[in-house]
Amino acid sequence: MSKRTIERRDFLKLVGTGIGSLLTIPYLSTAQEFPSSADRNRFKIGKPQWILHNDGTFDLIAGSIHLKNCRPTIDGQSIFVRNTFMGDSPKGKRIIYELDRGFVMLDLKVNSGSISIGSELSGMQQAPYSFCPLGEAVINGVKHFFRQGQGFGGPSGLYEFQKPRFEEYGNNLGEQAWSYDSYLTTALISDTNDTLAFGAYEHRDFIQKSTVYNRPHRRGLMDRYADVEPVLFETGFVTENIPLKDDFIKLPDIYVFYGNKSYETLQHLAWNISESLEARKDSKTSYHWDSYNEYQHDFSHEKLTELLTSLDTIEPTILLDTILINDGYCIHGDWLDANDKWPKGMEAAAREIFQRRYRAGILVAPFMVSEESKLFKRHKNWLIRDMEGNPIPEWTFPEGKHYALDGSHPDVQRYIQKVFRSFRKMGFTFYKTEFMDWGLKPTVGIDRYDKTKTSVQIFTEVLNIIREEIGAGSFWLTGTAPYAPMIGYVDGMRIASSINCEWTDSGVGNLLQESYNSQYFNNVFWQNDPDVISLRDVNCELTSTEQQSLAQWIGILGGVVSTSDRFSTLSEKQLETWRLLLPQERPQSATFPYWGKDKTCKVALRRYRSPKAWGLLIFNDTDETVTETFSFSEINEENNIWVFEWDLGESRGLGNLSQMTITLQKHESRLFYLSPGNDAPPEDLSISGLRMKKAYRRQNT
Repeated sequence: MSKRTIERRDFLKLVGTGIGSLLTIPYLSTAQEFPSSADRNRFKIGKPQWILHNDGTFDLIAGSIHLKNCRPTIDGQSIFVRNTFMGDSPKGKRIIYELDRGFVMLDLKVNSGSISIGSELSGMQQAPYSFCPLGEAVINGVKHFFRQGQGFGGPSGLYEFQKPRFEEYGNNLGEQAWSYDSYLTTALISDTNDTLAFGAYEHRDFIQKSTVYNRPHRRGLMDRYADVEPVLFETGFVTENIPLKDDFIKLPDIYVFYGNKSYETLQHLAWNISESLEARKDSKTSYHWDSYNEYQHDFSHEKLTELLTSLDTIEPTILLDTILINDGYCIHGDWLDANDKWPKGMEAAAREIFQRRYRAGILVAPFMVSEESKLFKRHKNWLIRDMEGNPIPEWTFPEGKHYALDGSHPDVQRYIQKVFRSFRKMGFTFYKTEFMDWGLKPTVGIDRYDKTKTSVQIFTEVLNIIREEIGAGSFWLTGTAPYAPMIGYVDGMRIASSINCEWTDSGVGNLLQESYNSQYFNNVFWQNDPDVISLRDVNCELTSTEQQSLAQWIGILGGVVSTSDRFSTLSEKQLETWRLLLPQERPQSATFPYWGKDKTCKVALRRYRSPKAWGLLIFNDTDETVTETFSFSEINEENNIWVFEWDLGESRGLGNLSQMTITLQKHESRLFYLSPGNDAPPEDLSISGLRMKKAYRRQNT
């Protein structure tokens, strides 16, 4: 232990008054619940309760949800305590655990609108790999849990706990235990929709993770019967065994919100995280063209010129913001060395795009290095290595093996700085980064230049460099990235796998899963980017029905809207569909009135300001024909509403309705316009509620 280690008596003085009086009865840190007469149709925030026990454990209670016997854990195990001290803290109650080597302190706080748990570790030269201030909590009163994937591709969603099965496993072990991790936000939900949402406001130093898991037991001959099987919960941080300055570490608080609606409670937590991290949520909604899906690696300066020339001839004009040059202009890693397909270099390409009044966009994967690159051949010491010093292959592409740069190496940081500074000087003001997860490598088990920092701290250093070099006014869209560390840096986030112009579970299935379950933070952390919209007939396996459904689904969500289609190959109807997907400049999101409820179809509602109305999309994403009834009191809290079947540019009145029953074939969607008066949608109204005539007037000024 170092000379700066805090002695036991000094530590107890430091942590405040009231410590040392062991409690002999459970101690309640008061908070309010929802009144029994609460109107469940209105979203309300309550406060859970902390209850302390004299053995150092504590409970968390919120309505019908009860987390029992919570305790801190280190590396997945309960801490071994010599003494426990409890008392008051400035915002609630404090528990100090004296260990054989060091101390753990918890602050159980009651805040305005939430509760939180803070934690500090002292007397330890090295952080544990993981620490949970709230661990081994036995869950009661919970029917569902919401898990958020760590980033791109999820998996995210609302799930029920697996139930033990009556089954004879015979000579096989069988699958009985399960465990699910969740990042950034997590929720526990009762059968009455009471919701506890957990999340930290700070994500610059550690990965914040929660886990729901079971502890199964069997009984009877041949393990025939399921025995007592508790379901447990923990939430905390991955601290990666880093050395501790002054043998001390203070971890971010984990906040807990209690609401009566699950989606709204998650969004309420997301807004608080967004404000704390100064999220870039006010950028103009991106409406851009991306070269990759249509051209893959075969895009060139010649084809760029063809695209721009075709856009010049289309009337009415396609109101794109950005032309993005995606992959294929260089060997990965040698980002500033354009290949033969770009003989004039990338600056000439940026200038040609800018001259047409578009933003010039470029793709960079800052951590990716091909074995064919000059960078790989000259600077192998810049790569992430195993403990034997060998570079670790990340992926094998047709162009050969690829490796990850070590973001902690000063020369790597200078190189990344040079790349983005150079592209900015060339005139690029839109950046798409890919394979960002390659830069978030846990410190344990690899050899890197700086072993004193967590993977998140190193990753954040690189994010700071990129944002500083591209400038505050540039639009930064990223893909294949972890979510939490990138809040406050990026304007857009790709959330799902590529469709690749065919309907598959791994493509469209993932897009629908993630866009549906990540909408609560769309335009809160950034603009969500589901994937490009494909309307073309050539080189596309999607049916026209599937194309229309996916285009309208992506368009109504309110996030990034993009395509890779060559506009010269689209029909007039396809071009008009694309025009009417034009988003509002100011970010505005759809809501999901049936999220977490028992409906087969996905339902998205978009509020329009002028004229005052709503766009309603009902989407059957299943492989079967579905007939369902929908009540408008549940959709937009209107007992009756004038309903128009809407085909962007055309409409047909259905009357003043309180509910409607519709039948949808597989992968089919129907778009409706809901009006308080008997007013049909204007012919030039886009799916975002934008009047196209106004947009064209603004373009021409």
